[in-house]
Amino acid sequence: MKTKLMLLAAAVALTGCNSMDNIPNPSPEQEKAAQLAYEDLRDGKYEEFLDQLEPQLQTQFKDNEKLMKRFSRSIPQGEYKSKTLMTKEIEEATNQPGQYKVSYEIAYPENLVQYDVSFDKPNGSNKIRNFNIQVFGESSK
Repeated sequence: MKTKLMLLAAAVALTGCNSMDNIPNPSPEQEKAAQLAYEDLRDGKYEEFLDQLEPQLQTQFKDNEKLMKRFSRSIPQGEYKSKTLMTKEIEEATNQPGQYKVSYEIAYPENLVQYDVSFDKPNGSNKIRNFNIQVFGESSK
């Protein structure tokens, strides 16, 4: 019985590993919107950045410009060495609309950036529903 439970647990774990393969990649339009938003925010082009966001997120950043500028200053300047799609998932919440979240790893010479960006669904709208940026490595200041 114990062996059967261990085999079942291993099968469930392995099935979970393949779940990302079942989720489609972002559409070319979604990829472009994510890239433009990242570059516009990094370069301080705030109006262009806001154009890539859904209206609710636009309002959030317009009401809190300090937060937008803090994100902007945290992004390393210059060209990055590589950009890799690390994860993609569909998040469902009972009281909120679902989100299609993709995470990129962007490598710079001295930093690694984790860029999480969410849309409504795979191959859906190219307006960004939510995003987060985390920078690891040397401080850019």
